[in-house]
Amino acid sequence: MFLKTIHLQSLNHQNFMKYYTKILLILCCFFSSKLFAQTMTDGLMMAKQQFCLGASYRSDFWKNYWESDFKRENLNLGNVSLQELGIMGNYGIKNNLNVIFSLPYVWTKASAGTLQGMNGLQDLSLAVKYRFYDKNILSGKFSLIAVAGISSPTTNYVADYLPLAIGSQSKTASLRGIAYYRHQNGLFLTLQGGYIRRANITIDRYSYYTDRQYNTNEVFMPDVAHFTVQTGLYKPNWIAELTFEQMNTLGGADIRKNDMPFPSTRMVASKLGAMFTYRIPKHRNLSIIASYNYTISGRNVGQSNNFGLSVFYVLPLHKGECQLGQ
Repeated sequence: MFLKTIHLQSLNHQNFMKYYTKILLILCCFFSSKLFAQTMTDGLMMAKQQFCLGASYRSDFWKNYWESDFKRENLNLGNVSLQELGIMGNYGIKNNLNVIFSLPYVWTKASAGTLQGMNGLQDLSLAVKYRFYDKNILSGKFSLIAVAGISSPTTNYVADYLPLAIGSQSKTASLRGIAYYRHQNGLFLTLQGGYIRRANITIDRYSYYTDRQYNTNEVFMPDVAHFTVQTGLYKPNWIAELTFEQMNTLGGADIRKNDMPFPSTRMVASKLGAMFTYRIPKHRNLSIIASYNYTISGRNVGQSNNFGLSVFYVLPLHKGECQLGQ
């Protein structure tokens, strides 16, 4: 997907990154997890009064991209890369009710041309995850989960600077449904479908052209549909899974020939990925997650390679032993 970034003119990038990295390392050493990380799109839940805190690093890069449905290379950009450091947390209010937050710091660059990369804090995301159905069937466990979330920019970063921007400046509200089944032998299947409502944004110019001429600084942002399939094997100390992800904006215009993308550009992406989670045997509260995904097809997006590494720790806030993800 085309990369978006934040611009913080008031922050010294080097000093901020040094300070931010120290915070992440301190938090990771202080909190640790006997649970595997629970996210907004999986079928796992944090147990009551347990708090999972994590730090993540992500690297995303692409050279080829789809201009509409035409796959091409742009020598004025070279390799476009994004790196991201993030913190995230999940608290179990009840065994079937969790609250989740995340906040990333992102920086981007292009290896060729004159466009300068940008950096800064991106959007704060908050979500409530509720498991409303949970039954033992067919020698396994079947759950239905609903997730409602919101996100909002934390800084006044530049949105109209694609492909070197990491945020669209759009406030969002999302609703997801998750169906999760895990057999007693550890095999599992997760289906997730989500709808993301995006608010309109304003940009620093009063005229632009997409499908036609617009004489305004307001940009209509199309909503987004998101679908994932995850399958793999769940064991007490590790999880291995394969994923398929589909993302479609519900509207927007294609990139015109030899033109730049725009915040409201139509985007479609299909990705395949793999993820491995490992719980350290001698530090049973600590989990490490490695992931990779690759864009196999798309429209108006980069053909990206995405690598991720995360560290999670679950802190029990009540007496008793941490439980594995339910």
